[in-house]
Amino acid sequence: MSNILSIHNKILDFLLKRRESNPELYFLSRKNNKKGRKDKGYWFLGNDYYLQVAFWNGSDWKEKVYSIGFFVTIERKCWIEFSAQDSKDNAKFFESIVREIGGFYKHKTKNKWYKEYHGKNYLSHLNEFLNIDKPIIDKCINKYNPADIYPISENEFIRYSTKIIDSRMLQKDRGQVDKIVRICWNDKKWCFPSGIDGKSKDPNSYERTFGFGHEEWLFDRSKVSDDGFHYAFVQPLNLKSDKHYNKTFNLHLYTIDPNNDKLLVGIIRNVVCISKQDSEAEFLKYQQRGWMDDMKKQVEFKEGIWNSEIALSPEIFFNIKFKFDDVEEFEEYIYLGSDDINISTNRFKLLPKETEFNYDHEAQLIIPDNQDDFVGNKKNTDTRNKTYKVECSYDPYHDIMQNAINDYLNQSKEYKQVYIERNRVDIKAITQDGIWHYFEIKTDNAKLSIRKALGQIMEYSYFPNIENAQKLIVVSYDKPNAEVIAYLNMIRTKFNIPVWYRYFDVQKNYLSQDY
Repeated sequence: MSNILSIHNKILDFLLKRRESNPELYFLSRKNNKKGRKDKGYWFLGNDYYLQVAFWNGSDWKEKVYSIGFFVTIERKCWIEFSAQDSKDNAKFFESIVREIGGFYKHKTKNKWYKEYHGKNYLSHLNEFLNIDKPIIDKCINKYNPADIYPISENEFIRYSTKIIDSRMLQKDRGQVDKIVRICWNDKKWCFPSGIDGKSKDPNSYERTFGFGHEEWLFDRSKVSDDGFHYAFVQPLNLKSDKHYNKTFNLHLYTIDPNNDKLLVGIIRNVVCISKQDSEAEFLKYQQRGWMDDMKKQVEFKEGIWNSEIALSPEIFFNIKFKFDDVEEFEEYIYLGSDDINISTNRFKLLPKETEFNYDHEAQLIIPDNQDDFVGNKKNTDTRNKTYKVECSYDPYHDIMQNAINDYLNQSKEYKQVYIERNRVDIKAITQDGIWHYFEIKTDNAKLSIRKALGQIMEYSYFPNIENAQKLIVVSYDKPNAEVIAYLNMIRTKFNIPVWYRYFDVQKNYLSQDY
């Protein structure tokens, strides 16, 4: 369904474009901000189902509309409307205009006249109205001089429209930097390919043909280049030219799940668009490091076909680079409303983010770990953002962190023995004083890592009724914020659980202090 806010934007943009050649084209914008509508982008009078653009002063207070208006509905139907329920004088005036313009019909019982346009190209019809009908109406107003209908002055236009125009320009400026991109579906948190399940059902689509999409490694932290950047691919920036070379965007990522719902999954800020030459150079580095072979094996393990057009084209294999410090992965994906005007197409296009997202505020759905039961039951009926819980059973970055942390601890003077455990706790180490420390490694943000690790590491240490370790340490890549640190302090003081958190930087080979 089309969103009325999108129509507001397109009409305002169209009128501002017309004003470049005709600065005396004045129109009435929304005057008050009732229900915050003006802040939300309802630039003109109307509601969620229609809008009315007026080019003259004068209103019918009984009908609560302008006396003369150009109407557009959410279905993109449009018409001219003359309304004079509150004035017999205006009714006589409109009868004169109707005879001069032609094509109008009168309401059966009201002093209202309509001229409908055929088709849904409302901007074309508005253009026709401004070129043909508006000059006739202007002429009639000057000729008959109706008391309650008169032209908009320049001062009035400036008074009511300047803020709205500034708001729209700010939206468009933001849309130059903040972009929205659709990425392929992946239930492994875009760390590695997840297989054909949930992918596009279009038999002609790339991911259906080859069994994977090239965004599947978007958050693979195991592949960071020497310059500190992760090189990746997003289909909306897959262009024949280097049009966006060296541009920097904030990419808001969404995907479409197996239920055909749109999910907002995260944000990558300060994304740099790279050239085809840069892509070829990075492609060669991936080959030299064996990363390309790893990716090929991951695709084939999921019964995909690696020898695809993009996989065999070094110059287009990558099109962006970013640093993981600029990545915000959502703990729970957020359902977007079906009528969000930012998402003007479901195709893999680079879209401007001009307004805030319209979230689906239905009761939250809780998705069970068992993906066979994809849709969960309603937990409660409180209004909130609808979210999708994400689980990832294995992340190759986990093994990289585990090996690196093991080496780091072995080189430290704090421990006399360090062991990697394959089936239980990730790493256990005994201090010089003979005290056991257990390390549980996760590859999520600090809060989510603690949530996932706490039950596991407590079981490893205390089940069934013993104390194997005196200190429990959760490790991830993410530096904790103040809230996470306060949470850990409360766990230790209130429940007397000896759990700490550390973050590990693989590139710098740095393990933080305890938090």
